[in-house]
Amino acid sequence: LWGVWPSGVDAELFKPAQSSRTWPAKGESIQLVYVGVLNYERNLMNLSAAVLKANAEGVLITLSLVGDGNQKDELETFARTTNGCVRVLPRVDHTQIPGVLSRAHIGVLPFPDEEKFQVSSPIKLFEYMASGLPILATRIACHTDVIGDGDYVIWMEGSDEEDLFAALRQVWKKSGELREMGGRAAIASKDWTWSESARKLRTALETGLANLANHKA
Repeated sequence: LWGVWPSGVDAELFKPAQSSRTWPAKGESIQLVYVGVLNYERNLMNLSAAVLKANAEGVLITLSLVGDGNQKDELETFARTTNGCVRVLPRVDHTQIPGVLSRAHIGVLPFPDEEKFQVSSPIKLFEYMASGLPILATRIACHTDVIGDGDYVIWMEGSDEEDLFAALRQVWKKSGELREMGGRAAIASKDWTWSESARKLRTALETGLANLANHKA
């Protein structure tokens, strides 16, 4: 292995979301957002059910699912039973995503621990961070490889409904810390720009080719 060439983010595109966001006051609903493919394997129904359960307990959280996919119709049907705490919104052009994220308080990544999610870290993780959002994510390699021990994340220890529900309780408890967590996420995102990604690729290639040349010599 010569190195790892990660995905990245256009930091300047997402930076305006940091200053245009209104953070929730004590007792106000916390806005979660997921932007991406609305497919069955993304674990979005378990997350939606956990959000509904949390609201029934007095944990005021709204989940917006933005995108399209093979589970969209089912998610829309479920959302109509949630009195607005789960919303399914149409797919938007990439240039509009910063605006969507500016209206949220936490970016969500509920993927299960399955091989297909271990190929690379999702670009939406970097976009959430660059927009100044704290992260709510399952503790799987494609997330931990980026976040590490970062203090801007609330971990979901598993992908079933109860694990997600437990994490939502933690979100509610940390509602007063979200602004500071988002600021730390924005700082961390500077290590994951496309420029940094290119630098890592160059370093990997230079190191690998040098080692190969030495080996042949």
